[in-house]
Amino acid sequence: MAETFDLVITGGKVLDGTGVPWYYADLGVTGDRLAAVVKARPGEESPLAGRARAVIDARGFTVAPGFIDAHSHSDLTVLLNPTADAKIRQGVTTEVVAQCGTSPAPYTDATAARTEAMLRAQGRDLRVDWRTFGEYAERVEAEGVSLNVVGLVGHGTVRLAVMGPDARRPTADELARMQGLIAAAMDDGVFGFSTGLIYVPGSYSETEEVVDLARAAAEKGGIYFTHMRSEGAGLFRAVAEAIRVGREARMPVQISHLKCAGPSQGQTARLIEQIETARAEGVEVTADQYPYTAGSTGLAALLPPWVHEGGNDETRRRVMDPALRPKIKADMKGSLPGWDNDFGTVPLSHVLISSCPDKSLEGKNVQEIADAWKIDAYDAVFDILGKISVGTHTVIHLVNEDDVRTLMSQEFVMLGSDASCVSPRLGGKPHPRSYGTFVRALRYAREFGVYPLATAVHKMTGFPAAKLGLQDRGLIRCDFFADLVVFDPETVADTATYADPHQFAVGIRQVIVNGRLTVNDGQHTGVRAGRVLRR
Repeated sequence: MAETFDLVITGGKVLDGTGVPWYYADLGVTGDRLAAVVKARPGEESPLAGRARAVIDARGFTVAPGFIDAHSHSDLTVLLNPTADAKIRQGVTTEVVAQCGTSPAPYTDATAARTEAMLRAQGRDLRVDWRTFGEYAERVEAEGVSLNVVGLVGHGTVRLAVMGPDARRPTADELARMQGLIAAAMDDGVFGFSTGLIYVPGSYSETEEVVDLARAAAEKGGIYFTHMRSEGAGLFRAVAEAIRVGREARMPVQISHLKCAGPSQGQTARLIEQIETARAEGVEVTADQYPYTAGSTGLAALLPPWVHEGGNDETRRRVMDPALRPKIKADMKGSLPGWDNDFGTVPLSHVLISSCPDKSLEGKNVQEIADAWKIDAYDAVFDILGKISVGTHTVIHLVNEDDVRTLMSQEFVMLGSDASCVSPRLGGKPHPRSYGTFVRALRYAREFGVYPLATAVHKMTGFPAAKLGLQDRGLIRCDFFADLVVFDPETVADTATYADPHQFAVGIRQVIVNGRLTVNDGQHTGVRAGRVLRR
């Protein structure tokens, strides 16, 4: 008897994730796998259609592998919002979490309590009852999630667990303990080691510490993901450091959210040459990028590192100390040894509050708030952090569009949203990249000719899958997992804006995760078929 498929997709133009041009094919799904990929002829009845429990007619549409978000911050959001609405409705079926040095494990009792307190300050309640990545993975899968999760282990999280918020070198014993935690996380299935060298406590570390810790992941096949020390004035020194870590630790490098920010704008040719030179010398350097001219980070990231020493209580005390404010302000306008201030040249009118316990501030820029309060803009930053919340988040405009498109067109650049899987019910005014990164990248093919559509799909499917070593995802192949997206290439678009970010993408017709129909006719079905993927 001929095989009966759970689902058949017929009549679509297939972009299979390799970057080759589209071709007609019908797809048969059985369980969680692609069981048939049959070349088809347009206008003829599919040989698979009569053997299907359910059929998706994809005539006039494009069928692609599910999109892989190579840089996500959904670590905790997948527990707060397991349907992952903003991401799944733009075609994302897998997210790489635990970026920029912050991961959901390993935790101590103290750092777990710190995370719970941080979430409470944001109006979010989550019981952090795990300590290892394995326990975190079990919690995510027990509660159910609508997309797949790939984990990393974060430098900052490991450092806090062993050293607390101390601004110093680790002792030999502390270094060994951190290496042990990284090795244990790798054994639990994470795919690599991430750093956030612009943030505390990562900014307190020297390159030698990073190399020594990266080796603990490299020995078990890990990748080095880095938010570098600078994306602005110190960009090229920061890239050189990332390359050095990869070379000395003997591991692949992924530069996070690649950009030429602030004073480095317009220097993409030099940046590309630096990366291509390293690749020619045998260092596997790639990068991810989002197609927007604004970034997003905590408001406290504008402060010099010394203000953060000792933790959040000390940060609040310092910014509220009238005697210290002139020094903090002066340092914010410049740079310090070991700290390339990427935000020193950014006008505070370009810094928008995106998430804050005082909802009246959300969507306003710091200069507007200062004018309303009749104080200096820097004092407004200090008052927001000291009086309201040190966890306040922002959207910052610091990149130009020409640089974005130039970098996006590079062969070594893939897609990463740098955002979490939010939903309108979580509130705030998040960066629109949460809702639009992947469909906006498709628009870059259709409207701006930055690359062919097949290349755009490759940058968000086969390319990140190959980087991660996912040997059965990211391509349309028999026996691969059935993570798929059906979209209208003529209408697919982002609708989220900075002023009104909670707007879902349009043109995404169906999304299948592990063989289960999770988005149908653009609407979430409520299915949670995602998994935590282990290395």
